[in-house]
Amino acid sequence: MFKSRTPKMLDEKGEVLENSVSILEPVQIAGIKQWILVRGEDQNCPLLLFLHGGPGSTQIGFIRKYEQALEKHFIVVNWDQRGAGKSGRKVDPSTMNLAQMVEDTNELITYLLSRFGKRTLFLAGHSWGSILGVLTTQKYPENITSYIGISQLVNMELNEQISYDYAVQRAQEAGHQKAIAALSKIGRPPYSNFKTMMKQRKWLIKFIPMELSSDYLLRAILSSTEYTLVDWYFFAKNILISNRLLWDEFMNVNLFEEVPQLSVPVYLCEGRHDYQAPFELAIQYIEKLNAPQKRIFWFEDSGHSPHISEPKQFSEICLHIKNTYKTESRKEIKPEVLVHQKSR
Repeated sequence: MFKSRTPKMLDEKGEVLENSVSILEPVQIAGIKQWILVRGEDQNCPLLLFLHGGPGSTQIGFIRKYEQALEKHFIVVNWDQRGAGKSGRKVDPSTMNLAQMVEDTNELITYLLSRFGKRTLFLAGHSWGSILGVLTTQKYPENITSYIGISQLVNMELNEQISYDYAVQRAQEAGHQKAIAALSKIGRPPYSNFKTMMKQRKWLIKFIPMELSSDYLLRAILSSTEYTLVDWYFFAKNILISNRLLWDEFMNVNLFEEVPQLSVPVYLCEGRHDYQAPFELAIQYIEKLNAPQKRIFWFEDSGHSPHISEPKQFSEICLHIKNTYKTESRKEIKPEVLVHQKSR
């Protein structure tokens, strides 16, 4: 709670696994200190880099509990992005933009590939991180084996309109007058700031029981070894700062127009009850996207964070993607779209 660390990878006898890796440390990326958490039972496994959501909603402080199965098959890397969490101190506000964060991502990828002796890695992005992931994959495909989008964001203008309309519909169906009045006061998007969006999200989440409550974060604050109490303070503070600095650019994202094509396989993991990043936009995007292979995996009991709500299924899907790559080179993969198939 007062000093950050990550536990060693141990075998059944309590001894450190010989070829394992467990690192929590800062690295220099684009001239500033940015923190990474690297864990895996076998350094011969491929790299899997996570791009967290938000902007600013880091994972290092709580994610280890949900990635234990992944650590058996990948070297799993979590990163507190520029301006977020442990990487949120002494950051020039003028550098808080998508272009710089894409460059940060590629610089980190290049560093990881060199450090672990790999040619490419699997790149996963959740929510805000899914925008960063798609843009990085578009610009630097040579470093990426496959892209995995979790609660993929596509067009933020449409995203917020669908989310708002759904919240109003559910409030009306429930006859919840307080919610109806609050949503009416907020008004239909676009929103001018993060604070207004979160007022809408408060009521949206109330009508989606599959959405995670904040309880898992509260438990993490008490039990996490990767974050100190000071880190948790900056976690909360930097979410607000990141959203303020990135808001206008974030709200103008439209991947339908900006990224109609990717040159690596694309896999989307979508919660069937997600209306923070409405899944119908992910369906539309993957149907239109030109990629060598593309597929949606459905999480029937999840909302906006399926990798946390259903970690076992997420791990199985990532292992499937890994094994698919092992048996098929990119040149051998034929275009395929399976947007309605449920994962098992």
